[in-house]
Amino acid sequence: MTYYAKSVLSAGNHPTVQEHLAKVSALASCFGSELSMQDEAKIAGLFHDFGKYSDLFQKVLTNDVHHIDHALPGAVFLDFCYRKNPRIKFAVEAINGHHDGLKNYELISQKFSADRKNPSIEKDEDYAKARQAFQQDFPDFRLPQIPDQHIKINEKVESMLYTRMLFSCLVDADYSVSASDTNEAYLEETTNERFDPKRLLERMTVYRDGIRSRSTANPALNSIRDKFYTQCGNAGEENPEGLFTLTGPTGVGKTLALLHFALRHCIKWQKKRIIVVLPFLSLTEQTVKEYEHIMDSILEDTSQAEWTDEAREYTARWSTPVIITTSVKFFESLFCDRPADCRKLHHIANSVILFDEAQSLPKEVMGCTLLTVQELCRRYRATVVFSTATQPDFQTILPSWQPKEIYPDNAGLFQLLKRVNTEWRIKEETPLSYIAQEMGQMKSVCAIVNLRRHARELFDALTATCSEEECFFLTTDLCPTHRSDQIENIKKRLKEGKPCRVVATQCIEAGVDLDFDVMFRALAPLEAIIQAAGRCNRNGRIQEGGRVIVFVPSCAGRLYPGNWYNQGAVTVAQMYAEQGSLDLSDPALVQRYYQLLFQHQSDKAELTFAIKERDYAKTRKEYRLIENKGVQIIVPYGRMSGKYAQIKQDLVKNGLKPAQMKEYAPYTVTCLLPEEKIKEFAEAIPLPFQKRNTRDDGKINSGYYMLHPQCLEAYTAKMGLQIKDENRGLLQY
Repeated sequence: MTYYAKSVLSAGNHPTVQEHLAKVSALASCFGSELSMQDEAKIAGLFHDFGKYSDLFQKVLTNDVHHIDHALPGAVFLDFCYRKNPRIKFAVEAINGHHDGLKNYELISQKFSADRKNPSIEKDEDYAKARQAFQQDFPDFRLPQIPDQHIKINEKVESMLYTRMLFSCLVDADYSVSASDTNEAYLEETTNERFDPKRLLERMTVYRDGIRSRSTANPALNSIRDKFYTQCGNAGEENPEGLFTLTGPTGVGKTLALLHFALRHCIKWQKKRIIVVLPFLSLTEQTVKEYEHIMDSILEDTSQAEWTDEAREYTARWSTPVIITTSVKFFESLFCDRPADCRKLHHIANSVILFDEAQSLPKEVMGCTLLTVQELCRRYRATVVFSTATQPDFQTILPSWQPKEIYPDNAGLFQLLKRVNTEWRIKEETPLSYIAQEMGQMKSVCAIVNLRRHARELFDALTATCSEEECFFLTTDLCPTHRSDQIENIKKRLKEGKPCRVVATQCIEAGVDLDFDVMFRALAPLEAIIQAAGRCNRNGRIQEGGRVIVFVPSCAGRLYPGNWYNQGAVTVAQMYAEQGSLDLSDPALVQRYYQLLFQHQSDKAELTFAIKERDYAKTRKEYRLIENKGVQIIVPYGRMSGKYAQIKQDLVKNGLKPAQMKEYAPYTVTCLLPEEKIKEFAEAIPLPFQKRNTRDDGKINSGYYMLHPQCLEAYTAKMGLQIKDENRGLLQY
């Protein structure tokens, strides 16, 4: 009989299992050749739908039966063919997971279906019948020898990554072949190989020359930036693929210098694409704007990007030359178990990956993350650069971590670019009202505190003594669009030389190009203090140096947003007590700080156990760069304000679709209040009906809310979302 892979398609074609397996096998092998796993990818492609050689699966196509697992039989049969040789386990795991997600080889070899679907082939006689059908379709096929890939079984992080990379080749091939069945041009339309680093380098030179000619910065500073830029480019050409760091002070021009390194590296060492990984959405937005002056095609893969249909396919595959994404998107994909999330991974091979603000990696996942980065360089020919002004001493956590510094004389660079004088007021606490009084006497000043409630208290004290038009509030109480507008207003006021006093939280510390005469910084981890100092006398205008004042706020309750943040601040205080003074321009200080901070650091126990057990689903659950805290409140700001009621009515009735989540993301605020309190001033938005999975007609909350009509004034033009309680006043969190 003829076995079919799918039902009759809209174009009238009816793909057989033979046709589908042959195409997927060939394409998977092509993808795998970039990773030196073409043989395993070919086998995985050829066996992935072996389970469709069954009468039971053919009934699925006629809609006579449901919930049938055709992936497990292919994995089990391949494992049997190789007599359970450990070298085949990666292909077995990839085949079994190509629809429902990766599972441990041990579970598969026991013919265990965790999702409780019935396997399409179960009895020995059915396997024999399927094998006969397979041999009739592929009479010349012989099982190839699987090469020893030197995977050490005990190195679970690396071996799980190997499975994910093979899985990626298989899943991308499977999806792409299926799409090509209805659109022959699918692969051509979703693969952009128009990468010309030589032309981009020429355009960047022109763009940078323009910036240089318009610069109002100190000439000596521009000269230092020129040297830094040139050396980064030279290093890209001189060094083959591997692991690098780029350590330089804030304001030295690392963004373009990194790209200079990457382009020249791509030219010399034939790299296929550049992937820029950033920790914050504000940084991705800023970087995209800058790179757009140089590049025609940039794929922005973030939670807030608005995609065309074409771009959506590129984000699924990462088959484009320049990608700007977030740390969450990049790293969580590398530790995921789901087909859609892993599909793009094979395109990371032979790329240049630029990590900006490298110090932002959460402590709970550092060990396995660093091992993965090393493996991307070692096995998958990636070139990785960790760039920051505060380079963490990751060798304290992972002794094998030995990157090459692109700018070795960075200690001298930090001293040359020392633009601030630091005052340490941390022996005693200082009331925020005192800070407000000092700020009121200054013309160009910013104060960064650690919590939103501290920012509100300080801003209220400041506006009590200063004109509101001279004062600005910049926290995550403002939606992203509102923050961007505030930043532009602040820049304009600073440029015009008008009085400008800003109260902010950490959201101002990265990717925000502002330049104040004076910076107040509440005691925080060293990297946060140095980032804040980078927003003071940024362009070297003040010859004697700007002022950075570090203080401990006198406030009730907790002073820091989390235990790790608290530990960093305590470490700074201890170092100050021991040394009597701390020089923010000394890289040795940063190294010592991280050595103290990391000396007893390890990944969280749940994640370590999941990796030890080779549990892909548990690993994905436990590997989180950002804990999902709080809910999203869509606020009436900007273009949302005029049609807010209409949008709310539509969303409450029809639910919030993924595309709308992206559309409204620039107008959302994360609220950390308990949900029962949030429901007093906002209404929950459900998921669309088709996404609901309940027996009754109950609504499933999407995690998004919109303000009640009587509470619209809770979102203010000056301070964003400010929730008040009738009895207790402003709610603090």
